[in-house]
Amino acid sequence: MIARQDLLLATGKQSRDTDQQTIESFGIPGQTLMEIAGNRAADIIMADFPASLSVIFVCGKGNNAGDAFVVARILLNYGYKVTLLPVLGDDGYSPDAQLNYDRLMHLSREMGVGVSLLKKLPAPIEYDLVVDGIFGTGLERHVTSPVSDVVEQINRSGKPVYALDIPSGIHSDSGEVLGCAVRAAKTIQFGFRKLGCYLGKGPVYCGSRELVSLPFPVIYKNEMRIRLADIALQPLRRLSIHQGYEFDEGSVRAGSSGQTGKGSLSHIKRHKYNNGVVHVIGGSPGLTGAPVYAARAAWSLGMGAVRLVYPSAWALSMESLAPQLIKVPVGGSVSQPDSGFFREDDVSAVLHHLQDKVGVTVIGPGIGRRDQTQTFVRKVIQEHDGPMIIDADALHCIKGYEHIISKKRHPEQVILTPHPGELAVLTGNKPQSDLDRLKTVKSLSELLGCVVLSKGNPVFLHSHADQQTIITPYDTTDFSRAGFGDILAGHIAAFLSRTSAPLESCEHALIHGFKKLNQVKSVGKQFPEPSDLS
Repeated sequence: MIARQDLLLATGKQSRDTDQQTIESFGIPGQTLMEIAGNRAADIIMADFPASLSVIFVCGKGNNAGDAFVVARILLNYGYKVTLLPVLGDDGYSPDAQLNYDRLMHLSREMGVGVSLLKKLPAPIEYDLVVDGIFGTGLERHVTSPVSDVVEQINRSGKPVYALDIPSGIHSDSGEVLGCAVRAAKTIQFGFRKLGCYLGKGPVYCGSRELVSLPFPVIYKNEMRIRLADIALQPLRRLSIHQGYEFDEGSVRAGSSGQTGKGSLSHIKRHKYNNGVVHVIGGSPGLTGAPVYAARAAWSLGMGAVRLVYPSAWALSMESLAPQLIKVPVGGSVSQPDSGFFREDDVSAVLHHLQDKVGVTVIGPGIGRRDQTQTFVRKVIQEHDGPMIIDADALHCIKGYEHIISKKRHPEQVILTPHPGELAVLTGNKPQSDLDRLKTVKSLSELLGCVVLSKGNPVFLHSHADQQTIITPYDTTDFSRAGFGDILAGHIAAFLSRTSAPLESCEHALIHGFKKLNQVKSVGKQFPEPSDLS
């Protein structure tokens, strides 16, 4: 099981500050941290490549070079052929880098095995692996010649490259390519996962990413509020914990099981309406499938009841599409035939249905953007106090009226799920980069007091109440098809119905979808469909 602190994402400054605090305040010398990092990186390399291979270390002058020198010394000691290419010269190293350079050369003399110092990259036939130790997390400027020339040669060599901490040329915060960057097969990150390895071009240039933990005291990590979604979670197990149990106050967030006293669990027989209730409000001309997808997704996760609320014009088609769901058609009369979309006149009927059976509401899938529908959506959101996921067209309906969320009694129980276009509509800002989108998501969540789940690659999730940001560590492009957003909304609603924890529910829904998609692909389906996840 991955420790939660090993999922933290640090900016370059946070990483350097923690390193410095550990050295100065806690008394662990920098060379000790470097020795641990280098030894563990060497272990990773030796596990992937057999001894006797030729490894060329391309180094700068700072502590990233020092890490490389430690790795080189360990590999030399285990029979690898080691060559150094100090692209900025072989003098003027940082103190810890110089210390480890000297140790490497001392071992070379003791073993009687030469370590060559090159001035240019040799032909690819002369080496098997490149270790990138040129620049670390402090790089802020574009990479220029002569380093850029070497970087381009490395990338054209066809040889595997292992980057230490972060590929040289990648900005540690944004993932931006600073002119050019090393393309690594694997990036071995030290101490913390670097934010830039998961944003922008970072994932492309990092290859696979592996963390080497360092003995940083946890007290120095408290300011880090961004982490990866935990793919080791078992979402279905989390749902089953709540199945058939009554949770006293405090038990849901604590995740307790079996204790007595406050926060204890007591087994009870449940009626369907006490076993998770989800209401899905949606549907309009040409878009009746979206609310059905969302409702089926919630139903697939074991809800006691899923109530599909839709304009009565679609009653016939809804019966055939979703026989397992409870149907709640609204609107329409002899004097005013229903035209298939929600109107302001439908608000009271819908609120009555929501209040009749307490549950989680999803509003927006396929609901449309007609003027009367927009008024309907805003009034339902404003007047209903229960937990709510605002999705799809409902996000367009609240543009300019976002204050109705911040003024709710419990805005922290509201989840917005915009894709990038919807995020731009809500904020009036079209993010120009992943880092820009991340900041926009956090600002919107803080402004409204709610949870914001920004769909895209990666997904960004921020909770004002938890003061936590979560980023998906996997490729989400398979979800970039119509219908998957509706499925996600239904899954979130199901988890929220059982856990009452919005941030946790979003993370579990994301991981459940990811694992389910992988199961579908593992049996040979190349292009999974939304229905495969429900």
